[in-house]
Amino acid sequence: MKLRAVLLIFFVVIITYSNSLSGDFIYDDEYFILKNINIRNLANVPSFFSNRSTVAFSGLSEEVYRPLTTLTLALNYFFGKVDVFGYHLVNMLLHAFNAILLFLFLYMLFDNLTLALFASLFFACHPVQTEAVTWISGRSSVLFTFFYLLAIICYIRFLKGSGKKYYLYSAMLAILAVFSKEMAFTLPLILLACDIHFFNKDGLRKKIYRSMPFFAIALFYIFSRSVILGRVSQCYWWGGSPYYTFLSMIRVFGDYIKLLVWPKDLCAFYPIDISWSIAETRVMIALGLLLIIAASIPFLFRRSRAASFAVIWFFVTMIPVSNIIPLKALMAERFLYLPSIGFCLLLALVIERMGAIKLKGVIKNGSAIACITATAIIIAYASRTIARNEDWSNTATITRSIIAVSPMNPWAYSAMATVYLASGKGEGAINPLKKSMALSKDYPTPRSSLGIVYTNLGRYDDAVKMFKEALTLRPDAIETINSLGVVYAKMRKFDDAVKEFELSIKLDPTYMNAYLNLGAVYERQSKFDKAIEQYNIIANRTNSIQDIIVSNIRIGDAYFHMGRKEQADGYYNKALDLCGRGLEELKKVIEERLKGHLPKAQDSALPLV
Repeated sequence: MKLRAVLLIFFVVIITYSNSLSGDFIYDDEYFILKNINIRNLANVPSFFSNRSTVAFSGLSEEVYRPLTTLTLALNYFFGKVDVFGYHLVNMLLHAFNAILLFLFLYMLFDNLTLALFASLFFACHPVQTEAVTWISGRSSVLFTFFYLLAIICYIRFLKGSGKKYYLYSAMLAILAVFSKEMAFTLPLILLACDIHFFNKDGLRKKIYRSMPFFAIALFYIFSRSVILGRVSQCYWWGGSPYYTFLSMIRVFGDYIKLLVWPKDLCAFYPIDISWSIAETRVMIALGLLLIIAASIPFLFRRSRAASFAVIWFFVTMIPVSNIIPLKALMAERFLYLPSIGFCLLLALVIERMGAIKLKGVIKNGSAIACITATAIIIAYASRTIARNEDWSNTATITRSIIAVSPMNPWAYSAMATVYLASGKGEGAINPLKKSMALSKDYPTPRSSLGIVYTNLGRYDDAVKMFKEALTLRPDAIETINSLGVVYAKMRKFDDAVKEFELSIKLDPTYMNAYLNLGAVYERQSKFDKAIEQYNIIANRTNSIQDIIVSNIRIGDAYFHMGRKEQADGYYNKALDLCGRGLEELKKVIEERLKGHLPKAQDSALPLV
């Protein structure tokens, strides 16, 4: 019977998510996969744990530390390059395994096949999971949950007397979980809650004692993350204050519960909406709901340990995304992937209890009604999930879905502009960006994006204006400063360009594009010695193979234009030796250089945008 249940869960996941396999790379996929050349060589795997710049391209590398997730992307690239099917297949299979592991976990805990099956199927096809499963960048959520659930299963086996080796297995899996995604650091709290709820043979002190190694693992990860990233939070407090962040998250928790109960209006990017007073109606309603739930926990603990555990699971696993430590998102559906297990268990408990109801003359077979109700919910969830997968097909479809749900969302219009840019329709990006600017006076992204559009269209004065407006809103935006320098270079205002690139370097000495662009400006001025100096800084400071290769090519170009071809060839060959799998395009560039096919000195090192 258990085998049939496992096969049914697997079959439901495959049916529900099969239409996601042809989806395109979307949003952050570009930075984690397409532009992150570090995943193209498995020799870089050790650096995923020690060098933040290898995890993602550009600014994302400063915000996330998930080396095992990066490793899985590198394995995807090794076997299938940028064939999107393989990346989606891994996400879908991980989700199927998670649903099966959830079934095994709940069956071990309650010895109730119906309850475990209902909860697992609800989890398998709940529409809120689509962001974590269908979006390739959601990989971290499905991966850490895989190790998280395995760790719990091993811990339960240890508690049931299967041997101390399962305690060790659980600890090892806990390490894998936290290095897949930071949300896993709640595992020791869940293990303790599980021990307290369902295993009564030991006292509380002993239960806490045996959970301590797991707390140590969580602390070790937090320490490692802070060392590698050089920071703890991703951003400042929402609204500029922990109090306003707290008020906003009260409302967000209410929205999360609503989303789990009625997953109709799903949105890939929820608009920033700060609550400024506890007297706001939405805040008061959400606070009342949360207080009622919190007050019910002692009652549930006495009457139904399973229901109490489900509620505690939801709130404990939400801690990492509660903005206690500020994140760059107030609300996101992928944050619900693990917490939704608590809701699915609670829903399964309610329906399973329906099976015990028998009212003379009204309900003769409660179990049949329970099965029909569960089946109807599963079909409704699966249908909504299949439809939602279509929204995630490509950047255009998911962005349109955001606008349909949230027509005043400034981020969505900025994202729509990127669709036009990617298709080479720069003019089409202008109106969405202007609409985004009109909807948000303090949102710098559409202004900097419009500056890039104007740069590509040759409207340099307009570009300068947009970049300066963006910098008034965020003066330390390094990429915007860099882009302003690029425009000045294209306008041949080299002194102004140098100032902007030097400012970028001052703000972040690890920002390699600024050195590259500064060297490019010096080359355009025929100041080859100064250009070489900048390129050498890149070669000496970065761990990125691509950056080292490019810097050697640039040094070679500078020597070539100085009439020192032998030295130029030496650097070209040095760059060529570094070109491994996945760097074929750079290899072709170098081979052309070695044949003497170089652009003129004025054009050989065009700045980047």
